[in-house]
Amino acid sequence: MTDFQAIKKTCRESSRISKSVVDDFLIYYAVERDRVDREFDKRLARYRHVSRDLPESALNFMKTQYIGWKIFRKGGLIRKYRNHRDLAHLTTEEKKYIGDQAEHPWKFSFSVIINKPADDFYRMQDVFTRETYLLYSPGMSNILQQQSVELWFNLIGYNGACWQSFGLIHAWQSFEPDDILFYTSCLNPRKWIESESEVLEEVESNPVPYMLLISGGALPKSYHQKDQIVLKFSEFLDDDFKPDSLRTHFRVEYSGNIYQLSPEGWEEFPHFSVAYFDEKEKILLPYAMTDRGYTEVIRRLNLCGYDLSEKPDHRVNITMLNTAENILKQELNPVTKYSSFFSTPPSDEESAEIDKINKLMGFILPDINAGRQPDIESAAKKAGVDIKTARDLVKQVLGKIGR
Repeated sequence: MTDFQAIKKTCRESSRISKSVVDDFLIYYAVERDRVDREFDKRLARYRHVSRDLPESALNFMKTQYIGWKIFRKGGLIRKYRNHRDLAHLTTEEKKYIGDQAEHPWKFSFSVIINKPADDFYRMQDVFTRETYLLYSPGMSNILQQQSVELWFNLIGYNGACWQSFGLIHAWQSFEPDDILFYTSCLNPRKWIESESEVLEEVESNPVPYMLLISGGALPKSYHQKDQIVLKFSEFLDDDFKPDSLRTHFRVEYSGNIYQLSPEGWEEFPHFSVAYFDEKEKILLPYAMTDRGYTEVIRRLNLCGYDLSEKPDHRVNITMLNTAENILKQELNPVTKYSSFFSTPPSDEESAEIDKINKLMGFILPDINAGRQPDIESAAKKAGVDIKTARDLVKQVLGKIGR
């Protein structure tokens, strides 16, 4: 039977030594000796449009976390520090701590909780390496008392008994592993990111863009009734496109060298299912904003003679799309360049939904602006919006203004 009290004692001893050696000495030493803080500032500078809206405390935690990572990462600065005369003043215990950390490099981990075997202990699984590990983190316990978390992004180090997090804890409410794959692809548009190891290589190369996901990490997932709102899409090379063979299962339209294939009954809110064919590039792009909608597009294409997988190239939460577009200052929805050729006024159902949301906002914003908690149930009933959608919207608004 695991003795968690003994492990907790080890964790607290490790934290005590870490504060003395890392927080109070090595962080400043790395700044003075290797200007690691300037390296962080330089990497952050290209995203100043994002960082200027983040609390100063969060930016300071991010910088400290970055410096700690530079020191103790695999092949990090600790290799040249550990035997330097500037560290001669450290105690035997502190030198042993440094040696142990050098032998077990710190690393960033995208992870989910498998279970909680004891207070402040979590059995974690890295979503990309599939490794499981025991993590001690009172900070995670504090976060979970206030919100649900879909995915964690932590800098972790090993203390001999279990792992511990260092620096800022990134708790994302809606981002999923596929979102991280998509984001990594957007960071590297000239490189096809498809393996999980490539994601970790990019993080090890520069974790700053991933730290900045904190700017949208508090936003919840979006749903319409039981359908999660996501972008699902793929690109296929098609040298033998035959539009006439598709008319039995799609409404086929043509404009500006682009074909638009619309599956009747699925092309409107919330699914927005569609496929585009670019006549010049010979690219077929099936797309939808729900899982069911994407499955239907692929099903109909396969009925027309294709043999396409239902697994998309990308599955992206709306929160990730918006966050990534803000960070990278780019339009990242792949259908935008095609849909403009076939723009039509919103359907009656879409207009009705928009009107309802506008009415809801009209009811709740006066309370929010006055610093009062809005009566969400009453406002939702008056506006004709289902209560879950209303709560999610209010939560997003409060999150945007830091409440």
